[in-house]
Amino acid sequence: MIEQKRIGINSRQDQIIDLVRERGFASLEMLADKFGVSQQTIRRDIIYLSEKNLLQRHFGGAGLPAGIDSLAYPNRKVRNAKEKAAIGREIAKQIPNGSSLFIDIGTTMEAVAEALIHHDGLRILTNHIGVVSILCEKTDFEIILPGGLVRNKDRAIAGETTTDFLKSFRVGYGIFGIGTITNDGQLLDYDYRDAQASRAALAISKHKFAAADHSKFNADAMMPFASAAEVDGIFTDSTPPKPIVEALDKAGTRLFVAQK
Repeated sequence: MIEQKRIGINSRQDQIIDLVRERGFASLEMLADKFGVSQQTIRRDIIYLSEKNLLQRHFGGAGLPAGIDSLAYPNRKVRNAKEKAAIGREIAKQIPNGSSLFIDIGTTMEAVAEALIHHDGLRILTNHIGVVSILCEKTDFEIILPGGLVRNKDRAIAGETTTDFLKSFRVGYGIFGIGTITNDGQLLDYDYRDAQASRAALAISKHKFAAADHSKFNADAMMPFASAAEVDGIFTDSTPPKPIVEALDKAGTRLFVAQK
């Protein structure tokens, strides 16, 4: 576990580990900017830490090694929990009883599921085992879970099999968690497999909503799956920075700021 004494680790590398643990993933670009060094220096740090099994090297950045991934998801679930619950309630207001919908992966999507529990007659397609667990408490919901690789760290089902399965459906509403929304209105995720699945689900959804708490404004996710113009609404817990608001206005995308 990361709590073990970090022998042979310099101060920057120690901080890199802490950042990756907090976020689940950190990009080369973000780390280089933060520490004022080149991306090549950060890449060498990540290689070194990966050899010590303190980080896992990924294309464009670093994540937690397999034995520690399971710690990251509960930490993310607790972080900004009240804000995520408020976002979930705001989204639930837009979903009529009897709707068909896709619910994405992520801790905010679990908050959405909690807010939908009192709806009636929903038909739900999701690749998130956590969402299924919550919604199974409501026995009249019809829930469809695709096949694919189960990713232990966040209870997601991912991969080409999942993406292909999603393409077979059509739903009234698609609800998406995002890694970040940027100043120019781009919606990005951290994992290319998740971005591919979200892209497939976007195509099968009539109405499209994206959810992001304030920590997702200009975060360091790197895999684009949509632009603001491709979704009908962005749901968050506080007013975004002015460039994001302007990008949403230009795209004609509604901004919903949930009341905590």
